[in-house]
Amino acid sequence: MGYVWDKSINDYRYNFNCGRHVRYGKAYCFSHHITSNTLEKIVLDDIREMAKRIVLDEDSVREEFVRHNAELKDQSIKAIKKELQTKRKRTEELSRLIQVAYEDRVKSKMPEDICLSLIQKYSDEQKLLESEIKAAEKKLQETETARQNADDFIRSIKKYFDAPVLTREMCYELIEKVVVGGLPKITGKEREIHIVYKVDISSVLRYKFNK
Repeated sequence: MGYVWDKSINDYRYNFNCGRHVRYGKAYCFSHHITSNTLEKIVLDDIREMAKRIVLDEDSVREEFVRHNAELKDQSIKAIKKELQTKRKRTEELSRLIQVAYEDRVKSKMPEDICLSLIQKYSDEQKLLESEIKAAEKKLQETETARQNADDFIRSIKKYFDAPVLTREMCYELIEKVVVGGLPKITGKEREIHIVYKVDISSVLRYKFNK
């Protein structure tokens, strides 16, 4: 966050600038910013609009969210299982190749230096795959056991139906992050601002009310 002195109101005007640009410079991203007042209004309006839509048809929104989340979870599980199957098969193949290399060396069918080089290569790949398999298995377990609690999110956001201002508590409770695009004069297109909520019920609302 930065600030500039606004002479018209004799006060400081705070703004958010691109963190990537601030940390790494223009080689990684261009400088783009938005005033805190503008961003706070956009976020507050979005929260209040979402709360109003939920209040209008809470049961239907909850049902649609649960269905939508179940579909995403099933897709993720299928992808992880496919990845695990491929990597486990390759690990088994590497074990076989290592055994063949040993046997060829014992039978003097392969020079020792080539044998050792191949075994090292296969072993390194096998260790990497075993690490990736453990990570995928952990992700699969988390995906299968995770239960997004729509009720908690709905209960939280309904509290802010008529919120007069955006507070720190609201942000911590509801929002994961806010992504702010560049200004039109820089990007050549309309500025995009994406609010990512901790529970992605907003995508369900957009689909439900736009279809």
